[in-house]
Amino acid sequence: MTTSQLLLSVVIPTLNEGLNIGPLIERIWKTVRELGLSTEIVVVDGGSQDQTWQVAEQLGARCLLQRRLGYAGALLEGLQAAQGEYVMTLDSDLSHPPELLKEMWAVRGDADIIVASRFAHGGKSEAPIARHALSMILNKFFSCGLSIPVQDISSGYRLYKKEALDLGTYRPENFNILQELLVRAYASGFSVKEIPLHYEERASGASHVSLVKFSLSYLPTFYRLWKLRNSVSTADYEYRSYFSRHLLQRYWIRKRLALVRELLGEPKRVLDIGAGSNYLATTIPGLVAIDSEPGKVRFLARHGVHASVGDAQHLPFGDASFDQVVMSQVLPYVGDVRAAVVEARRVLEKGGRAVVCVPDSRRLAWRLIGALYRALPNVRASQKKTVTEFTRISIVNHFAENGFRALTYRYICGAELVIVFQKVD
Repeated sequence: MTTSQLLLSVVIPTLNEGLNIGPLIERIWKTVRELGLSTEIVVVDGGSQDQTWQVAEQLGARCLLQRRLGYAGALLEGLQAAQGEYVMTLDSDLSHPPELLKEMWAVRGDADIIVASRFAHGGKSEAPIARHALSMILNKFFSCGLSIPVQDISSGYRLYKKEALDLGTYRPENFNILQELLVRAYASGFSVKEIPLHYEERASGASHVSLVKFSLSYLPTFYRLWKLRNSVSTADYEYRSYFSRHLLQRYWIRKRLALVRELLGEPKRVLDIGAGSNYLATTIPGLVAIDSEPGKVRFLARHGVHASVGDAQHLPFGDASFDQVVMSQVLPYVGDVRAAVVEARRVLEKGGRAVVCVPDSRRLAWRLIGALYRALPNVRASQKKTVTEFTRISIVNHFAENGFRALTYRYICGAELVIVFQKVD
């Protein structure tokens, strides 16, 4: 069997699991045979003092000796070694029933990552009460604090599409790697689905988890992932802003989108240039979105938007393809403003309209309100450096010099300019 034919890699970190690894691997082989999947089993051993390695090899697993420390080191080495199109990870102590792979495999088309969840409807856990309660609290803290729609972020029983794993970005910190893998994938626009798991207490041996160490190690992890989730680079940043808990941010975003909708009039063939994960794109049927960040395009595509990766200065569309163009908070960040304006004109039909949103840097209101807005914690952690500043006069000149005339404009709090241009001969 060649590497290109492998559908599934099963990755199992182990440490002194000689009594459990044999039955586990036998059950995995039985399950994948019933599914008809070309499979490899990768066991990453942390230096077991029992027969773990020997038993695993005898049963056809590929065994690797762990080089990095902790559970995170073992898991990452296994993921890096995995050669399948899909990768399943599970614990080596028989607490994760391998037969559940059948249900996970059946729904693999529904999401990029399938999580076997103790806390999804129908799931349950046989872990000791104290450990179960602590896990429930930590998972609720992470899912709410990071706005992740997953109830069991710490479950290690998962099925990944290989493309959802960008293994160069992770910072191993023992069991914290599970949150890191999931949150980073979600922040990159990959989707997650949970199915119920009946978590069984380990068949034999002692747990390798220290509850105190396990709990304390989550604090720096949460802070690091919180910064990531509130960065403009996260796939759903713009979409989440529409529902922001910060009243100023939520008002600003909603006012901007209301003005854009008003100035567009009846939506026709609309192109949203530099859409990000803009909530607007999800509300206009037939709208086409383009953005330079693949994660944001993945997010919009999940919400039914016709989205593609592209550059405002080199639009992948034919001449006169659209009636309307939206450029919301794009021009301050493009390298060549003139090229972006020229491209917008090219893809617009004669008489087509462009709705443009930019801060008016000369207005006192922008200096004051903008400073307050940027001081909000989730905004301060995410701001990109502005490349170009605009005033109402300068933005009108940019468009007038490239075949547009200004029709009308509005301001948000006297600070952000929303202006409509029309393409002329």
